[in-house]
Amino acid sequence: MMKKLKLFSDAQKEERWLNNMLQKGWQLKRVNAFHVYTFEKTSNKEQILRLDCQSFTSEQKFQEYKAFFADFGWIHVGGSRYSTLQYWLNPTNKDDSLFSDHSSITQYFQRLSKIYGAYACFALFITFCVFQNTTQFTNLKDAYYTPGLWDKNGYDFWSAFLFETPFAITRFGSPWLMLMFGLISLTMYFKYKKEEQNQLDRT
Repeated sequence: MMKKLKLFSDAQKEERWLNNMLQKGWQLKRVNAFHVYTFEKTSNKEQILRLDCQSFTSEQKFQEYKAFFADFGWIHVGGSRYSTLQYWLNPTNKDDSLFSDHSSITQYFQRLSKIYGAYACFALFITFCVFQNTTQFTNLKDAYYTPGLWDKNGYDFWSAFLFETPFAITRFGSPWLMLMFGLISLTMYFKYKKEEQNQLDRT
């Protein structure tokens, strides 16, 4: 067994990476919500792994979804009712696509664009609200809450400064990380909208 922690903002890149791991002899067994991938050694390099994006209104719908693809020989190796992506393995590689036609591929990219569009709106709205209401995210000194910190000297200053610095960096950096997440999500939204349009143009 081997575990890897890897973060992706692009489902297509994630899928390519997982298939490259298969070609190196490492088959995905499961992936958790923190993007820790568990692999096991395999000699079957003819397998292929595909990702799908779905949302489910009930556990029954989720089970019906899994049963549908299982009937066609696909093995569900990752994802839950509440996760954005579902991970499917085809051990025979006889059918290398989860999707039967351009329409279903178009719907796949449409679902991805909606998810990333929602992520982008949420993250950018939160960032906007936070930046409007405080200066601690544009001035690092304001992220230090110790009363009179900048008037202290010597040992008193350094002990208070070093103690609070990790908390101040967290306060200062968190909205910037949220902003970065929002911009990445917005980029993915436009990418998947373009992929969706490309599929529509082929029909």
